[in-house]
Amino acid sequence: MSKISAIDIKKLWYADQITTALTPSGLKALVTSTAKEIENVHQDTWQIDESEASQDSYRNQLTGHVYRLGKRQMGDLTINFTVGQYDYATKAALMGGDMLDSTGAVTTTASNAVGWKRSNDVVEMYKTLIALTVDDVYVVVSRSSLGARESSTDGAIGMAMSGTMTDPVTAGVASEYWYDKATVDAAS
Repeated sequence: MSKISAIDIKKLWYADQITTALTPSGLKALVTSTAKEIENVHQDTWQIDESEASQDSYRNQLTGHVYRLGKRQMGDLTINFTVGQYDYATKAALMGGDMLDSTGAVTTTASNAVGWKRSNDVVEMYKTLIALTVDDVYVVVSRSSLGARESSTDGAIGMAMSGTMTDPVTAGVASEYWYDKATVDAAS
């Protein structure tokens, strides 16, 4: 593919944080075997946005002109989306808390889950987020700090998600990867 626009998304997955550099074959394995697909993203809620970098400037008090600049700080890259339909396993995976069975007991088996309870503790959650755009580009954020909340959108309670890119915990893993789908599909 020579030029891309990375137009909207047509598929979205999440997985545990990756711990090795992501190759096309690694991405193929991740998407086909490990990652969990989010099957419904509420319309027009998908966004990827990187805020502008900031840099302190130091001014000459006599002239008012900048005479030197401090260290540049890159802006935050954030992926936002609302999960419109979900099961209790997805709710627990993305918001924390526990799935509940028909007796009200905690279960780890998704097929037994008929309820969910929120954690009383602060939930710190990190996931790898993978999006496939309409024009067939994979966008992967290796380690996203997930913030999740319930949000009424068009008469339903969706899970409003915000994933902020953070530094990977493993050396050699990049924060963000982009790959053409054709390259990933052809990988062995």
